[in-house]
Amino acid sequence: MEMQRQQLPSMVLRLVCESIIDNLGEKSLRLLMTQSGLQAYYQDGKLPPADNSPSITLPEFSRLFTTMFGIFGDRGIKPILLRAGRYNLRHFRETNKTLATLAGAAFKVLPTDAKIKLVLSRSVKAAEELLQVDHSFSETPDGYLIEIKDSPYCVGIESDHGVCYVAQGFYSEAVTWATNQQHHVEEINCRARGDDCCRILISREPIS
Repeated sequence: MEMQRQQLPSMVLRLVCESIIDNLGEKSLRLLMTQSGLQAYYQDGKLPPADNSPSITLPEFSRLFTTMFGIFGDRGIKPILLRAGRYNLRHFRETNKTLATLAGAAFKVLPTDAKIKLVLSRSVKAAEELLQVDHSFSETPDGYLIEIKDSPYCVGIESDHGVCYVAQGFYSEAVTWATNQQHHVEEINCRARGDDCCRILISREPIS
């Protein structure tokens, strides 16, 4: 499917919109959608549907993030997008077949390392299917590595650090779900800082 025609599930956009409203208010969301030229997705105070119906295209989604950084700045938007990523994981944990099947008793008795690898590999698959953007999962001596080709979260943004906060929140929540503990999650490469692709490293050990 061509990127210009690809449409993301409506719930993805709704969760981002809800995070904006919860943290900055409805007027800020209205300003953001207007400045992004995406008023069609938020008319008369009506949020996008809370379902998987086709909604915003991938280029429009990227434009939304570029506008967010332009209006609110990195410091202002970071906690909002991290929260949106966590909400996304929780939603898809309940509705995505790839993730929902991990709720059984057999999963609970697995060793911690096996739980993390299983949850992360399936979360990566779910994100890849959602965005139709290549993802990969691997291990390194330092931890668990997720690579995102052509991430939609940092298009047109320039920074000296990683800014794919939705992805960071998504995978942080995935590991917390797997282990009931928090792990250090860092974007070690990002196209916003001139890298070839975006890479997120998750520590092997939990945060003490």
